Amino acid sequence: MNETVSIKGEIELDSVNRWYKIGIGLVELFFGIPILGGAIILAHAWSPLIILFILHIAGVILSSNAHRTKSGHILGIIGNIIGFIPVVGMIFHFLTGITLVIQGVLKK
Repeated sequence: MNETVSIKGEIELDSVNRWYKIGIGLVELFFGIPILGGAIILAHAWSPLIILFILHIAGVILSSNAHRTKSGHILGIIGNIIGFIPVVGMIFHFLTGITLVIQGVLKK
């Protein structure tokens, strides 16, 4: 009986991890939109970068617990640290978003 519970828990955690990656990936892609994403980030005094940084740390923990790859979230952490640099930030948002969406869809 304990095996069934742990398998069910792992399946649910895997599903949460998958949708978390897709959701955060879509947010990253949105902030990567030229001018619009940057304008929103600037209008909110870079607080979206701080929030995404924290969400990526939570994503690393979630991915670790689900035994899935953490590379998309690690890329996101790096990207949000240097995201204040205009073109570099946009590129990192796109790379992070694409990586996370692909990892979520492929269940990695």
